[in-house]
Amino acid sequence: MSDKNTMDYKTKCLNIFYASDVVNKELTFGCEVQSENGSTAKIVKFYEGDTFEAQMTKEYDGVEAVVTMKDCKLDKVTVLGHPPQLQDWLALLRKKLDESRWYLKSDGRVMWQDNGVNFEKVKFNLTTGQPATEADWEALYELIA
Repeated sequence: MSDKNTMDYKTKCLNIFYASDVVNKELTFGCEVQSENGSTAKIVKFYEGDTFEAQMTKEYDGVEAVVTMKDCKLDKVTVLGHPPQLQDWLALLRKKLDESRWYLKSDGRVMWQDNGVNFEKVKFNLTTGQPATEADWEALYELIA
């Protein structure tokens, strides 16, 4: 699977998450916002009124750089919400799947049970709370789409 496909599945999963009712849209530090041009950034500082500072990571010539945007206005962005953690992905899975047939193992694997046989569907990295591999992003997408 190419990096483009990986990003496509990750982006698709994040879009489903941010459109769901499990996302935390409380406007606090760390909340992600999207500008009119489609760029996303995390809020790092609030100023008086409806002004804030946000940061995003961009890649320039293969090097990642942190870009700080100052004096952002709330009426110029869309509030996406806080980035998903493991418990958020599980809440979304709970809404999409028959709860009685799946469970999370202590190593981060989401298992599906069918006729007494267990199948691994997706594995999460327990440190980041995100799918562990490219194939896991695709598997998560297939479960929540």
